[in-house]
Amino acid sequence: MDWICEEGNLCENKLYNLKVNGQFAELSDDEEEGYLETPVVETEKFTEITPSWNSITDSHSSVEVLIRVRVESVWTPYISYGVWSVGGNNTGIKNYYSDEIIRGTEDRIFIKNGKLGDAAQIKVFLRGKNPRLRLVAFSTDGGEDEEVQGNYLQVLEGVPLISQIVSGHKDARVICSPTSLTMVLKYHGKNVELDQVAAGTYDLRNDAYGNWPQNTAFAGEMGMRAYTRRCKSINPVKNYIAKGMPVVASVCMKEKDMLDGAYSAFPTGHLMVAVGFSVKEGVEYIVVNDPAASSDEEVRKQYRLDQWIKVWRHYIYSIIPNVEK
Repeated sequence: MDWICEEGNLCENKLYNLKVNGQFAELSDDEEEGYLETPVVETEKFTEITPSWNSITDSHSSVEVLIRVRVESVWTPYISYGVWSVGGNNTGIKNYYSDEIIRGTEDRIFIKNGKLGDAAQIKVFLRGKNPRLRLVAFSTDGGEDEEVQGNYLQVLEGVPLISQIVSGHKDARVICSPTSLTMVLKYHGKNVELDQVAAGTYDLRNDAYGNWPQNTAFAGEMGMRAYTRRCKSINPVKNYIAKGMPVVASVCMKEKDMLDGAYSAFPTGHLMVAVGFSVKEGVEYIVVNDPAASSDEEVRKQYRLDQWIKVWRHYIYSIIPNVEK
């Protein structure tokens, strides 16, 4: 289930020291801190949830997103997802929250002990010199799946091939997320380079580049409509491809042979870009730009879809152009 509140609809939330001006919620005149709090959002029952936001910030402003969930009539405390600032001052969650009901990580909250969540609420703090908020969202593993619509048996042209391995970046082995994000942003015409995206998505507190909400937040800063999405099945990915939209997808595999043709095992997770689907001799394949490659030319790969689904975490970065109104 996806819940998204954006642009003019932001005025439907509780606003303290904030006002909605066109597409954005922003601080009221002469204020340097304010917050937005959503109503309680009733949901389909879920076992995990991930928050997202799109904002405009700089080195003098920041956004902090907090989320709480209701589990069998009991509300958790608000869990912070760190302080976001495109000026390179991003700090994600360092000390993960855990109690008898939930476990929080840098990108998700998991419901524990076989229990189920059924509602969520988000609070967003804006601080500093003119931060602006355009979108706040969450996605859960609850709700119904979507049907496949359109022709997904195609390969999207124009998604650049960028290998993290030969990029020359000092952390080349661990920048799969910003490398994948760079490919998608370039596809959408954004004038960005890998070093810029890596610096912009770097989580100072965790010394990491793969913080999912902060990667989609960076895409939002670049003018995209972006959020982390939990998919029920492969169908949403096929629908994005049918609409001409590549998606960044998260996989995790303990053994290299779990995915024929993979560069290596990825026991702590890996990101790649889904760019199409094909069928050969009755076998369905997913076509990807996998940044774990020995050269840029080797980034384009085809993986057997049945194998890929087994290592896919069912999470993607949904990144599409923001429609100006």
